[in-house]
Amino acid sequence: MPPRYRTVPKDRRTYKGRVFDSMREMKHWINLELLERAGEITNLEYQPKFPVLINGKAYCTFTGDASYFDKCGNWVVVDVKSTGTAKDAAYRLRKKAAELFHGIKVTEVIA
Repeated sequence: MPPRYRTVPKDRRTYKGRVFDSMREMKHWINLELLERAGEITNLEYQPKFPVLINGKAYCTFTGDASYFDKCGNWVVVDVKSTGTAKDAAYRLRKKAAELFHGIKVTEVIA
């Protein structure tokens, strides 16, 4: 018997026309929207992309779940992950390459 995964139908992970990879990611986005409305964060962006170039050639692209500026003016890049996905070697490599190339720090929200 194949393993059973706790999946949620896409229509239950859709908010304002956006389909999220998980319920946790969708709830985190909704929370970020509320923080932006309250003035706690600014410039909220959905799924920012960070292309990584090596010797002028495309190596990979890291896509975060959100980015914003906090009240202190710090730029925050967030990625919501399950414990299993956070350990994935390909994900860790893309994340590290983007951090080094763009000089950013990706904040992981582990579900």
